[in-house]
Amino acid sequence: MKKRVEAKLKPSNGVIELEPFGITAGMERARPVMLFREKNGEAVLPVWLSPLDAGIALTQHNTQAFPDSPHDVPLKALSLLGVKPEECHFNEVRGLQQYVELKFSGSKKLKTMKARADHAVSFCLQAKVKFYCTRAHLERCRDVDAEMGRSQMNMASRADSKRPGPTYLN
Repeated sequence: MKKRVEAKLKPSNGVIELEPFGITAGMERARPVMLFREKNGEAVLPVWLSPLDAGIALTQHNTQAFPDSPHDVPLKALSLLGVKPEECHFNEVRGLQQYVELKFSGSKKLKTMKARADHAVSFCLQAKVKFYCTRAHLERCRDVDAEMGRSQMNMASRADSKRPGPTYLN
């Protein structure tokens, strides 16, 4: 089975393997961005996350301080059913939202599943799946990233003009 997967993922078809690189908080009130970089390469894929998913991804990195993850229960349930998440393919952009196709082994019914990238990244990190995308998708996401950054800056400048000074939690 691995031979078939490796054959499908040759560079000739434009699919590249990615590895998680880091998370950036961005500007005030902007959504966090998870950065994936091309394995053995220089290309970078920005993936906008929800603050919750970004927080989970950050805590997963420090397993000594936070040994548990909210994804442990569903992963254990899948494991008991003989199902294993294998791959995460970033493959679609609609508006300012990215989507992934998750690939599973061990089930006749659950082979693939489509999900929003911002909901799936921390799950995939916890499951230790491999990440992939095409070069064409990488280029589309760079355009969306630039557009979303401009949109966030415009929203922040409008909000700053109407907002009173900062408030702090005590």
